[in-house]
Amino acid sequence: MPTVSIYSDTVSVGTFMRNYLLPIIAELPGKQQPEAEIAVIEMLENARVHGNEELPEKEITISWELSSEALVISVKDEGKGFDKIIPKLPPVTETRGRGLFTIQDMGYDPVFNKSGNQITITIPRRSDYGRYGRMK
Repeated sequence: MPTVSIYSDTVSVGTFMRNYLLPIIAELPGKQQPEAEIAVIEMLENARVHGNEELPEKEITISWELSSEALVISVKDEGKGFDKIIPKLPPVTETRGRGLFTIQDMGYDPVFNKSGNQITITIPRRSDYGRYGRMK
């Protein structure tokens, strides 16, 4: 499983996403690509903003494995973690708090490490997936 650590600034995260993860996501069936991209962006942004508290000197570690069955992606930050309870959808007046909810709502089942500073999702390679990763 390839593993890369990047600094927790927006340029590093964007460059890594564009140069490494988007080509991997492009290997998924077409209908899955937009949702997978959104889920991975949410994972990286949660690590950058919430875990690493937007401190650019902290690192985010990303691991991935693409097989004929699935894409598995893990994102780990240097934060203290959290209680691993996925929040409910916040009111529309709130500007934050939708990342983990969105990932789960897309049909992905996030798995967290014991301390709560690493998230892993598995994206099955299925051509019969419809909108938001759910089967038609």
